Amino acid sequence: MPEWNEILVILVVAMVVFGPHRLPEMARKAGKMMAEFRVAARELREGIEKELAVEEMRQVAEDVVTPTKEAASELQKSLSDSEKALKASTPLARPTDTQPGTERAEEQEAADDQGPETAEGTEEPEESIGDPDTRPDPEPSAAPRT
Repeated sequence: MPEWNEILVILVVAMVVFGPHRLPEMARKAGKMMAEFRVAARELREGIEKELAVEEMRQVAEDVVTPTKEAASELQKSLSDSEKALKASTPLARPTDTQPGTERAEEQEAADDQGPETAEGTEEPEESIGDPDTRPDPEPSAAPRT
């Protein structure tokens, strides 16, 4: 950083070279150029910081994705091993009838064997109390004579 005496020497030389009339105009131009230089330097710094942030994000993403891919491949291998073992194993019970609807037939046979009780999952129809067609006719009563 220049000292005050160096700045004073530069100002005196600038006054002699440019004259007192052009010196304020030159100072304005120098100020504008310095402001533009600062803006350009700030934009460059922000651009570099953004690129560094993007690179850090990529690194973090890679650090997350790599173990995830490894775990997925291990799970896939375990699944394929389980499928192979399942295909190689013998079934515990062999179905006797593979026709559709045989379960219902077996349930019906079991319900018939139980007798008057209801089978599980079936409901007896309820009597409709409010239906006038199913109510017994009331006994004729003696109407009072008037």
